[in-house]
Amino acid sequence: MSKALKSFMDLTEQVGKIFEVAYTLWSLIGKPWDFPGGFDQNLKHMKRKRDELNGQKEDTTSRIKAELHPRKKVKKEVELWVENAKRINVEIQNLESEVEASSFLSRGFLGKNVCKKIEEVEELLEKGRFSDGLVVDDPSWTGQAFPTPSLVGETIKLKKDEILGYLMNNEVVKIGVHGMPGVGKTSVMKLVNNELLNDADKFNIVVWVTVSGESGVVELQNKIARAMDAVISEDEDGTIRAGILSEILGQKGRYVLILDDVREHFSLEEVGIPEPSASNGSKLVLTTRSLDVCRHMDCRQIKMETLPEADAWRLFLEKVGQDLMNIADLVPVARSVAEHCAGLPLAIIAVASSMKGEYSLPIWRNSFNELNRNVHSINGDVKDMVIQRLRFSYDRLLDPKIQKCFLICAAYPEYFGIHKEQLIRNWIRGQLVDNMGDMQANLDRGQAILRKLVDNCLLEDVGNGRVKMHDLVRDMALRIQHQLYSS
Repeated sequence: MSKALKSFMDLTEQVGKIFEVAYTLWSLIGKPWDFPGGFDQNLKHMKRKRDELNGQKEDTTSRIKAELHPRKKVKKEVELWVENAKRINVEIQNLESEVEASSFLSRGFLGKNVCKKIEEVEELLEKGRFSDGLVVDDPSWTGQAFPTPSLVGETIKLKKDEILGYLMNNEVVKIGVHGMPGVGKTSVMKLVNNELLNDADKFNIVVWVTVSGESGVVELQNKIARAMDAVISEDEDGTIRAGILSEILGQKGRYVLILDDVREHFSLEEVGIPEPSASNGSKLVLTTRSLDVCRHMDCRQIKMETLPEADAWRLFLEKVGQDLMNIADLVPVARSVAEHCAGLPLAIIAVASSMKGEYSLPIWRNSFNELNRNVHSINGDVKDMVIQRLRFSYDRLLDPKIQKCFLICAAYPEYFGIHKEQLIRNWIRGQLVDNMGDMQANLDRGQAILRKLVDNCLLEDVGNGRVKMHDLVRDMALRIQHQLYSS
């Protein structure tokens, strides 16, 4: 063998070993390593997918807010999807930080992680296309809580405790809370309602129904069913409807049914309310202006008295502002104004709220004279007496357009809250809101008017974007409208 051929063969063997080492190295690092061009494209693709996922998450969150109401809860699969979307987002942020801190060579090894995240995001995007609703009925829902009423004093506390005491007593199954209009029957029952919900061991559910007006059997059945998120077909005859309602209530186990503002007595059997008893553990509580209703319904009677002078004055000061006590000349006149409210919480709150921030002695004296004149002009009927005191808050609005905004509220259905934005837009369409130049400014002006009506206790903010009128305030508004149109 020639020397040249031997040298060539040695060189070939060395080159083969070099390629073998190179192949071995490539098998170790080639697959997990990504070339810069491909890596950058995948990184951009991952960011686009991440942004797409965040958009889908925001849309899903908005849908949840729109669908989630009392008695509903978010589906478990939706909760898990949102949590996973948040987790992936954090992991991608961490991966981006790792890429920024890496060298040219080590950066290539992160390509596999980028591709994996792209696959995970694409999988989440597919799973997040929820075609059905995002919420389901909440079986743990036990009743509707209410904003805490502004009532103070030992009298109110004692009445609340008395009612709760009877509810915990197996021998008392039906309770009738009666008293004059505006005395605080509904407010006390809201306190009772909330306490029952805080202690869910005694009862499975607390059902609140505002009766009011001329509620017949069918309407009362519908109200009770709706309060439990149920529907009874009106095509059924009365006996079947009563049976269906009785079955719905019976399935709830131990319940408290609160019927607020009952005007006339009725047959529990005809409506479909199972007779409460010690054996079934259920209770019926009603509020009414009529003692006869309590008697006919065979209820344990609890009378709501007007507030004693000390409690009435504390409530008045709470609403008008404690700063009033710093002006000695105003205190005697303010006390006289408070006394004209006759211990009726509704009248006290309305009158005091309308005088909040007023520190002029002549204005206070004039307010006293107006109340005094109104009281002497009525014929002694209790309802008229309360309405005349509420009329004072309406007169204090001063601006005729704001007064018209208030009066329009009486045209809305009595039993349901009024949607705030819809109300304001109706004011704007009716040109009751001064044109502020653009729609947003007009809406803001409408919000200011609404706030004034709520602050003056002519409307009640009941949450969920709605306001409501007390039935006596509605009666006052209707009476004023009649006076305006007949004059």
